[in-house]
Amino acid sequence: MSTSQTTAQQSLLHDVEALVAALMGDAPVAELIAITNRIAAAVEYWDDIPAGAISELRSAIDLMHGGQACATVSALLAARSELGAPPR
Repeated sequence: MSTSQTTAQQSLLHDVEALVAALMGDAPVAELIAITNRIAAAVEYWDDIPAGAISELRSAIDLMHGGQACATVSALLAARSELGAPPR
């Protein structure tokens, strides 16, 4: 895994974890939108992200836009796993 690939995945992983925390903590909508926009940009422009993670993140974004917070968290956690995060 290249350094740029590792950095891209770490950055995306940070945003995934931030969005899960924001959803679980009833964060303001503006914060949710900002994090979601960063994730959406990463999914569209980073070639170094595993395909499974991209699929889960796209699903999470669609679910979030549909107002399905629990399903969004589930998809985000699946994406987190695809990104290689250690289990907690």
